[in-house]
Amino acid sequence: MTTARLNRLIKAYRIAKALFGDANRGRAIPGTVFRWCHRVRQAVWAEIELVVNHLNPTNKNTVENQPMATETGESLSAPGKRADDRAMKAVISALQDGAHLRIHTTIRRAAIEGLPAKDSRNGRTISANRCKRLAREGVITEVAMDRYAMNPDFELKTQTTYGAIQ
Repeated sequence: MTTARLNRLIKAYRIAKALFGDANRGRAIPGTVFRWCHRVRQAVWAEIELVVNHLNPTNKNTVENQPMATETGESLSAPGKRADDRAMKAVISALQDGAHLRIHTTIRRAAIEGLPAKDSRNGRTISANRCKRLAREGVITEVAMDRYAMNPDFELKTQTTYGAIQ
């Protein structure tokens, strides 16, 4: 689909290119021709981009398809943070039982490994960022490249129902 404006711009660009040749042969003023040709070329590319965005609305270069937040208005990281928060109890208990976390490089998630096959905690994941943060805080230690285990020196504090730390 080409628009009438794009057709006119392409025709003007062809004329500008012909004037470009004239300027090189000394029959036209070069600076003026070069500026005009440049302006027409920019207009042609802008119109082509509009046509492409109109034909392919899922084009990744369009501004309206780059989400700034979810439909509910929360940030893009909030659902992932909630998923990590939900999985943390299972992850910590699995680490206490001797499992380890392995960061999968392609999906950037850390999965629990090393538990018996029928254990429901096997395969639960947290984000790689959460795993690295736990390592920085001293909760887990890196035992091999992208493998983390529970820090033997770490002592988990429990809270009573009244909020007092024991």
